[in-house]
Amino acid sequence: MGHKFDARAVPAQIEAEMERLVVYADAQERKVTELQTALDARVVIEQAVGILSERFVLPVAEAFEVLRAAARNSRREVRIVAEELRASRKTPLAISDVLPPSADALPGSVVELHGEALRCPRCGTLVNH
Repeated sequence: MGHKFDARAVPAQIEAEMERLVVYADAQERKVTELQTALDARVVIEQAVGILSERFVLPVAEAFEVLRAAARNSRREVRIVAEELRASRKTPLAISDVLPPSADALPGSVVELHGEALRCPRCGTLVNH
């Protein structure tokens, strides 16, 4: 006996396959969004590490560890602390608190606030000249 063809089964199979493809496409879209978010965060973090490395004459690996320690101590994401550093010429207190004693700010990294008042980027102390 031959196999009978059921014309009603074909649309059901197509519908099931379409549903499977929609679920797969949704999962891929979520993955792309997650990867883009991670890439964006990495760019911000790398820029902040570069800022720390230059500002405090630190090796890149040590600058990254300073950023991580600052995030951990302030109970914030590394990306958030990195964005804060990037957004201001003043070193955030969370970072100043974890800088190694050997980290010296470059002379040009002191930021002028109001007229004669300057703020040390490492500790945030006002310095009059």
